[in-house]
Amino acid sequence: MKWFKEVWGLFVDDPLLAILGLVALAAGSVAARMGAQDWSGFVIFVVIVVAMTLSVRRD
Repeated sequence: MKWFKEVWGLFVDDPLLAILGLVALAAGSVAARMGAQDWSGFVIFVVIVVAMTLSVRRD
C-alpha cells in the first residue's frame, strides 16, 4: 500500500503529469476503438513513461 501512496502523491503533486496520464488513457482508448487493441496498452505505457521522464527532468 505504501507504493500506491507514493505513486498517488506523484500525480497529485504534479498536475502536468496527471493531465498527461489522462491523455495516455484517452489515446489508449482511441487506439482500442480503432481496432488496435494490441497497441493500446503499448500507447498508454509509452505516454506514461514519457510523462514521468519529463516530470523528473523538469524538477
